Amino acid sequence: MLTTFIHTGDFHLGRPFTFQQQGNYFGKNKRKELWKAFDDMIAYTKNERIPLVLIAGDVFDSVNVLTMDIKRVAEAFATLENTWVVIITGNHDYHGENSPYNKVQWSSNVYIFKEDVFRSIYIKELNTEIYGMSWVKNEYRAFPERSFNTIKLDHSRYNILMIHGEVANQSHYLPIDLKYIEGKGFDFIALGHIHKPGIAPGGVAYCGSPVPLNFGETGERGFLISLVEVDRETDNYVTSSGFYPIPSRKYETIQIEISPDDTYSNIIEKALSCETAENRKQNYYRIRFVGYINPEIQLDWVNDDLQESFYYIETDTSQLEPDIDLDKLILENENNPIGQFLEALGNIEDPEVRKKAIIYSIEAMVSEGVLK
Repeated sequence: MLTTFIHTGDFHLGRPFTFQQQGNYFGKNKRKELWKAFDDMIAYTKNERIPLVLIAGDVFDSVNVLTMDIKRVAEAFATLENTWVVIITGNHDYHGENSPYNKVQWSSNVYIFKEDVFRSIYIKELNTEIYGMSWVKNEYRAFPERSFNTIKLDHSRYNILMIHGEVANQSHYLPIDLKYIEGKGFDFIALGHIHKPGIAPGGVAYCGSPVPLNFGETGERGFLISLVEVDRETDNYVTSSGFYPIPSRKYETIQIEISPDDTYSNIIEKALSCETAENRKQNYYRIRFVGYINPEIQLDWVNDDLQESFYYIETDTSQLEPDIDLDKLILENENNPIGQFLEALGNIEDPEVRKKAIIYSIEAMVSEGVLK
């Protein structure tokens, strides 16, 4: 075995989370989750005696992160006495004038790339050379090809490339042409920025975020662990990579179909039956109600009535429509003020605005007893 290394990043430590319900309470808990994931990674590195940790950007959520948080990270890395920690910065913690990496003293086992041109560090005891570039501003619309083309690999060494960016033709976040960078012949390419983890053939991987950060981030989270060996027959390096999951609260979005026959109690029951009681108390849920609803039912209180049964719950009723034949209703009231009002709403040019205005007006009239 040549070496073992962890590939991680996108911790976004110090992020100020916002939630619809009791935002400060859930925000504090979410920040604790991020720190727990970071501490778990440190503990794993110690327990398994991992000699190398690669961090592919965005350790911190902002260049204005608290100095206390930066010191906490630096102190944790300092405890990894037999581990090299190699860091590139990303679009959130870029190495500019107010860089968080200049605010504390880092231990000798930590190496931070501080330029937006490709440099390298050679770790002799691991026979591993790591190439990387850091962000020094918060936007890059082009890949630094001139700098990249100057790289000359020594293939007697295990060569790693670290980049924080987006595999895309066009992007404001350092667009990467994957075939182009693979052509250089690196043994492993460690990417950051995209929060969904993934390992592609040929030793290219996004580490993803160690925990999900919002409702757009589903699936398992953690960090990547790679084992490097030498094929004795060919003298080539062979990298085996896997995923080490970190337990955390998940974000779940669930769609529930509502019919005109559903009572308010039926709707509550449908929401409760979407998951087990254990999962409801563990994860973040967004329930999206769709379909047609009896116009006499008001869902203003549904979120409050569900809160005690969930750790966190958001409800979305924007796609529900009242079970009313609009054309028939307008026709039945064409000679009275209600019909005249609905006809005026029907003259609104924007079709989506017109539809919502009519629906909301009918809901209000039904709730006030004007319509039955």
